[in-house]
Amino acid sequence: MDESTEVLLVEDNANDVRFMQRAWQKNQIPNPLRIVRDGAACLEYLKSDAARNLGLILMDIDMPRMTGIECLAHIREDAAFEHLPVIILSGSQQHQTITQSYKLGCNSFIEKPQGYGALQDTVRLIYHYWNHNKLPGNL
Repeated sequence: MDESTEVLLVEDNANDVRFMQRAWQKNQIPNPLRIVRDGAACLEYLKSDAARNLGLILMDIDMPRMTGIECLAHIREDAAFEHLPVIILSGSQQHQTITQSYKLGCNSFIEKPQGYGALQDTVRLIYHYWNHNKLPGNL
């Protein structure tokens, strides 16, 4: 991802958003991190001109209005976003939820780390992994 490629965080928990923003800054990740609070807001964002530089979605599962699973299904139905990388970040470790996420086309399912240090490490790993991959929109 080049530095202008944006990452969208879909998260309803204000504390998780704050910790993610802090981990983003501590890791000196140059890519802009955009925030929306639920799956419905994510789909609205994807329809806007603001999404033209979007390269990755980090999404929670349990959210109001529309869950991450429902949102992922809608994203994968849209030809414009069918290849957009989506990483599920969830506290849920239910086998059914993980399986359903992969069936719907998530690229990774990562358990939300416990504690800020673990989150900072996870954010660094996500950034380095996706920064070194060839993404369909960046080929």
